[in-house]
Amino acid sequence: MNMFKKAFVAMLLVSTSAYAQNKVSLSGSDTLGGVMTDAIIAAGMNQKISYTGGGSSVGEKAFVNGEISITAMSREMKPEVLAQARAAGVEPVAHVVALDGIGLFVNASNLVASFDLPTLAKIFTCEYTAWNQVPNSGKSGAIKAYRRNDQSGTTDTFKALVGVKTFGACVTVVNETADIADRTATDADAIGYAGLSGIKAGNRDVAISATAASAAITPNTATIRDGSYPLSRKLYIYSASGVRAPAGAEQELLEYLLDRSFLDPIVQDHDFVTLD
Repeated sequence: MNMFKKAFVAMLLVSTSAYAQNKVSLSGSDTLGGVMTDAIIAAGMNQKISYTGGGSSVGEKAFVNGEISITAMSREMKPEVLAQARAAGVEPVAHVVALDGIGLFVNASNLVASFDLPTLAKIFTCEYTAWNQVPNSGKSGAIKAYRRNDQSGTTDTFKALVGVKTFGACVTVVNETADIADRTATDADAIGYAGLSGIKAGNRDVAISATAASAAITPNTATIRDGSYPLSRKLYIYSASGVRAPAGAEQELLEYLLDRSFLDPIVQDHDFVTLD
């Protein structure tokens, strides 16, 4: 290799290294991972910014530590995290960008008609470990319960809405919505919770009631918008204000994410519900 080629290669390596260092990497909700990735691509920003996910807890930690100034979350920021941010002079601004329902997924062969919240609590704390313990399940066999990990905002919301303080030892932890979808689509005894994008060939979501005496509600656009589905939730983009604010690629992406004419079609493509 002659001196000119060596110099060119060296310059290219330095340029590539600088590019990699300058590219912004955002962490946050895995539930919103597909939306964020598609939004970055649709905005033509995939050379400037990427989305790594990791869970809402990972995103809010990076946010409060000053590593990022925007993050996607499938729940509200925790009070203790808000307090940390405010103590550092940063005011987190919550932007609701979509609505979702946490679905309870079972195998398509499972004919259980509905669950009430107390029954779900018993399944996920392992008080119920066999399908014949579940009222009106019409099914036998061991329950194979799956849950998202503890970094997941979906897990935090599920625990709060269902009334689960601690999961039972019989519940298997998986990392992503796709894992819940795969388990419930392939295992006749499986049950798991995830955002409604967890639907796939081979599984189905089940109607939910608040109590055994109340009507079971199917998750759909109308019941999620009016909040009648018991496991409805909001999905957020948080941005920093105060002593720190988004700049550069983060600010550019934030403007796209808050433009409903841009984001709503992406939200719908991922089976989430637009605000109206």
